[in-house]
Amino acid sequence: MRRLFARSLSARLLGLTIGFVMLAELLLFVPSIASFRQEGLEMRARSAGLVAEALMSQDAEASSREASQMLAEQFMLQTDAVFLAAFQDGRTILIVGDAPDAKVIATEDLRKSRRLPNFIGTSMDFFARGNGYLRVIAPSPVAGQDRLELLVPCAAIGADLRAYAGRILILSLLIAAFVGALIYFSMLRLIVRPIQRLAHDMTAFREAPERKQRSGPPTMRADEIGQLQREFHEVKQSLRSAFRQRERLASLGLSVTKINHDLRNVLSTALLMADRLSMNPDPKLAEMGERLTRTVERGVGLTEEVLTYSSAREPQPDLERLPLSRIVADVQMDMRTAFPRIWVSNRIARDVWVRADPEQLYRILSNLTRNAAQAMADRAKPRVEISADIVGETAIITIEDNGPGLPESVEDRLFLPFTRGQSEGSTGLGLSISKELAEGMGGSLELLDTGPDGTRFILGLPLAEPA
Repeated sequence: MRRLFARSLSARLLGLTIGFVMLAELLLFVPSIASFRQEGLEMRARSAGLVAEALMSQDAEASSREASQMLAEQFMLQTDAVFLAAFQDGRTILIVGDAPDAKVIATEDLRKSRRLPNFIGTSMDFFARGNGYLRVIAPSPVAGQDRLELLVPCAAIGADLRAYAGRILILSLLIAAFVGALIYFSMLRLIVRPIQRLAHDMTAFREAPERKQRSGPPTMRADEIGQLQREFHEVKQSLRSAFRQRERLASLGLSVTKINHDLRNVLSTALLMADRLSMNPDPKLAEMGERLTRTVERGVGLTEEVLTYSSAREPQPDLERLPLSRIVADVQMDMRTAFPRIWVSNRIARDVWVRADPEQLYRILSNLTRNAAQAMADRAKPRVEISADIVGETAIITIEDNGPGLPESVEDRLFLPFTRGQSEGSTGLGLSISKELAEGMGGSLELLDTGPDGTRFILGLPLAEPA
């Protein structure tokens, strides 16, 4: 039983409910039993007044004496009184019984009005078991009499109080059991059962987080339990989405590993042909060969970076001091070839030097400009502007376009893997890789704002020390 109450929330709830109801009954019991004693003494005083009025008006005939004797016996039987006397003009008139030899323990004057019952007298009478008497003083209904006094054994009053307490105890237990059952079943339905289901779902999710459990829609309860259930449902959805992304990344890494060797052979052949083309005497062909060489080398680097990302290893940047405008110019030239309709404006001053990895910086800027170009495919005058401001020891690079903006559904998870924007052909890895590359170089990449008039990203990089 002790183990049941220690482990079961419902058993604890039932025990606490019954305990609190009994505590409330106990707090009500003290004034209740004091009021019961007060009412008992007042009832005895009224009976004494009726007996005094009846006996004082009887004639001295034999039949009257017999009736008086019966009335006195009935009064003593009902009230447990052993003595009743009236006081008139300084004289004591004995009505019923004789004064006992035992001492009077306490006196209760009913002629004084009380706002509160006598709690001290009640406690004394409740535990009284000896031969003492309680002296009760009451007003007399007979004209000319000052008062009535009667003696009642304290043991008799204590017996009445204990009998009353027993009845109250039984009634309190019944009320506690009934109210406790109502509260228990209400709490069981409103609190315990939902928490048990939530605990079961948590256990099942912990044991097999990737397996989708059968569960209904999120609850519509507006209280704290409903909020907890909805939050847990959202957490499960988010974690399962993360598990799916992890599986896709693992599959992507395995696929890239398999094709990496063959792709290197193809790119090596293309790189060899580009090198020969760059050595052509014709300047135009030589320039095309150099650009083709850089493109193939970046393709090789792209394959390596995707493989590194899929294997959860951060690429190590090779930081060097380089002019920011030159990297932007390379991006500008490649964008003119890939997207002739897109106007890329390079507003970087020539004296802005940053400390970064040239290939990774090119990758970041290329990803951002290509995403903007793909989103502006239907624009009449698509434009991308790249500018920079110096803030302290950091170069704040702004990449701004006049495209349609990003959907609101992807703004909060824009830099998470496999999050697509406006482009349908994107894998959703570009921005997540770019953010990781920027942070690896000691910088940052953030979305500044987006809307129907365009989108702005800011790339922060540390400035290079003067040469």
